Amino acid sequence: MLRILVIMAVSLLAGTVAAKECIPTPHRTTGTHYKPVTEQGGDIGKGFKFRGRVLLSPDCRPVANARIAHWQAGKDGRYRDELRAYLFSDEQGYFQFETEWPNLFPPHIHFIVSKQGYDTLETQWIGADKSTETFFEIVVEEK
Repeated sequence: MLRILVIMAVSLLAGTVAAKECIPTPHRTTGTHYKPVTEQGGDIGKGFKFRGRVLLSPDCRPVANARIAHWQAGKDGRYRDELRAYLFSDEQGYFQFETEWPNLFPPHIHFIVSKQGYDTLETQWIGADKSTETFFEIVVEEK
């Protein structure tokens, strides 16, 4: 009896996991402070750890080697060139960098996510209360 219950529980859990659907991340403007991001790098500041993952709609598969360009205002509320960089997602779609808190209202960081065979996505992470870390899933679509 216990074995049957365990098999049923595992089957239900597998069905729940398989049923997950990723809705594409909404497009948001690049803003008035956009200029091409040409510097590759990881950390661009201190105090705010930004972690994220790039996934594919509709089935949430990870997108490896997506180019993730990002720029933002700093703790002084001004956009600066040293707060612009790009990096690539790993094999499971994850990426991370450390930066400073974007001291604007609302606090936000701009992103352009691109990879051959996928629609380019311009979007923003929008924060709320000041924190020391966050996680942001970015869902893209195939062309």
